[in-house]
Amino acid sequence: MALSLLDVQIRQAAFDAVSKLASSGGDTVEAGALRDGFVFNGARIPLINPQRGIFKPHQMARLLSLRTVFPRSGARIWYDDQREADRQIYLGDETIDYAFMSSDPSAADMRLPRIGGHLC
Repeated sequence: MALSLLDVQIRQAAFDAVSKLASSGGDTVEAGALRDGFVFNGARIPLINPQRGIFKPHQMARLLSLRTVFPRSGARIWYDDQREADRQIYLGDETIDYAFMSSDPSAADMRLPRIGGHLC
């Protein structure tokens, strides 16, 4: 299933917004700036959902972002992906491990990133 033109346009606007945030200085983008998101066709679209790791704006057919927790030295590891995701992101790996919140394959957060058995 191909991405819809609207999804492609929103995703491009999201990448443009993140690029602008990243170029504004510093090595990191704060979560608040990601929650603030960007404006597309007169509507504000957040880049993340602060309560969930998987985010699909209502304007899109597919998800926009996946978010994980980076491990802190000496802190509890909550999800298996905390062991590898930060390394994979910083090294630019093509795939990133992601630990789902539920083991129920029919849960909404489990179905959303999968298209035809593959992550989209």
